[in-house]
This record gives sequence, C-alpha cells and structure tokens, in this order.
Amino acid sequence: MITNPEAVRHDLKVINDTICSLHRWYLANIPMDQLQLVVAGWRTQPRGFGQLCGCACHLLPLDMYKEFIAPLDDELLSVYPNGGMIHLCGEHTQHIPIWREMKSVRAIQTNDRASEDLEIYFNELRDDQMIYLNPTETITVERAMEITGGRRIVIVAEVPEPLKI
Repeated sequence: MITNPEAVRHDLKVINDTICSLHRWYLANIPMDQLQLVVAGWRTQPRGFGQLCGCACHLLPLDMYKEFIAPLDDELLSVYPNGGMIHLCGEHTQHIPIWREMKSVRAIQTNDRASEDLEIYFNELRDDQMIYLNPTETITVERAMEITGGRRIVIVAEVPEPLKI
C-alpha cells in the first residue's frame, strides 16, 4: 500500500468488482425473503441487507482504510438497496468516523474483542446505525442493556430466560 498504491488499488478493485458481481447475482436470482448472506445462527442481519466481514481492517490505520478499503466496502454494501452490516471481531474503533459517514453502513456486528468496545460504538455511531452484539464475559447482556438502554442493539445470543428491563 505504501510502495505501490496504484497496483494495490487495481488489485483490490478487481477483487471487489468480482464480489459485487456475485452479490448482484444472488440478489437477481434468490428471492429476498430467502436470501441470508451468512451463517444464520450467529452472524445475522435482516433479510435484504448486505454484510461484509471487516475483521482484518483492524490491522490498518484510519488513513489507509479510508483511502484503500472504505470506498470498496461502501461500493459492496451499496449493492443492497438498504445497505448493510460490517462484521467485526478485533479492535476497530479507529474506523468509526468513516463508518459514521457511510450511508451504506446500517449496522455493525461485534463479537470477541470488538464487543468489548460496545460503549464506544454506541456513543460514536449514528443514531440510525444498529449494533448486533455477541456478548462476552465482560460485556454481558445485562451490561449491554445498561450501556444502550435497549436502544439500537440486537443481542446475538441464546438467552435462557426473559430479560428484566
């Protein structure tokens, strides 16, 4: 990215164009009420929304993500009329300013390390961006409800008994 940015842009664009073409094919050939892009158990989003796995973007500083990856993520999520979700599992909060500005980013799904930053995501994302949370030992369902007040959050977990809110 540093030594040959044009080659990187070219290669990433080829890859992203292929991925976008595949997503367009699915949208054209699978009824929307059946289209679920990822494992339906723990990585979910509403039907009709796209999803991409942004796990590795925690390795990039904000400026590199903004220059090389964010436009491609936006292009892919924009294939879907309603935008979509970015799945995260590492330390990604440096990219929140970019995701806040991307109209196509309608939700963030966190698990593992990313879930530990729930409060940051909740406070710094737009009010219309949802958070799909996979709870952790420290960010439990109860703690998530304290942080969010039950707003803009979907708990992705088996809950043995009804929550008392």
